[in-house]
Amino acid sequence: MDIALKYKIVEKIIQSSDDYILNQIQTLLNVPEPDFWDDIPENIKKAIGEAKEELDRGEGIAHAQVMADVKSRFQKSNGV
Repeated sequence: MDIALKYKIVEKIIQSSDDYILNQIQTLLNVPEPDFWDDIPENIKKAIGEAKEELDRGEGIAHAQVMADVKSRFQKSNGV
C-alpha cells in the first residue's frame, strides 16, 4: 500500500466525527480502550481506596441520605 493512501486514510479518520465508524476502526485495528484509572493521580487513587474501605466497614452514608440532606439544605437556602 502506498504511503499517500495511508495518509489519506489517516486524514479521513481525523476528520471523522462518526462514532460508529471510529469504533469500527478501533475494533478492526485492535486498539485497546484507554483505562481512565491510569490517568488518575496516585493521591486520588489512595483516597478512593480509603473511601471504599470505609464503605466496606459500613462507615459510609447512603446515597439516598446524602441526596436528601443536600436537597433539604438547598431548598431552605433558596426559600423553596
